[in-house]
Amino acid sequence: MTTATHGNRGALGALLLGAALLTMAAAAHAFEVKPGPEACRNAHAVIVASTTAQHDYVWREVGGVVRQGRGKWQVVDDYEPGVAMRVSFRQYDVEGREGATAYVAHCGHGGTCNSLVQAFFEKHPDWYSPEVFCGEVPQILHNPQSVSLP
Repeated sequence: MTTATHGNRGALGALLLGAALLTMAAAAHAFEVKPGPEACRNAHAVIVASTTAQHDYVWREVGGVVRQGRGKWQVVDDYEPGVAMRVSFRQYDVEGREGATAYVAHCGHGGTCNSLVQAFFEKHPDWYSPEVFCGEVPQILHNPQSVSLP
């Protein structure tokens, strides 16, 4: 296992643990945004991870943030590396976590993913610690499924 893979496993594992401890974290305000490099041309923002299987609810909340941005982000089927403000969305199964789902935004510009997760976090500070990765999608994410925001 490479160091990068181990780091991705650890970060997402910690994020999933955080999701499981939502009630305690809400009281302690333990969540924070973990931005990626602004100039990244291949960014992936894990907005939230959950074991609740409330996919429609989570995507409705993400869609609400996108709409509140009033055109700041353009939702596309597939992002283009190096193109800012265009975002595509997928949900993934998380390796080693039965029933866990990661809700992910894909951006061709790190700053785009950073601004989206910051806006989501401002609306939902007690949900999770959103994190932006640069490069490949973390290897523990499998079975990508395209989604349309409600």
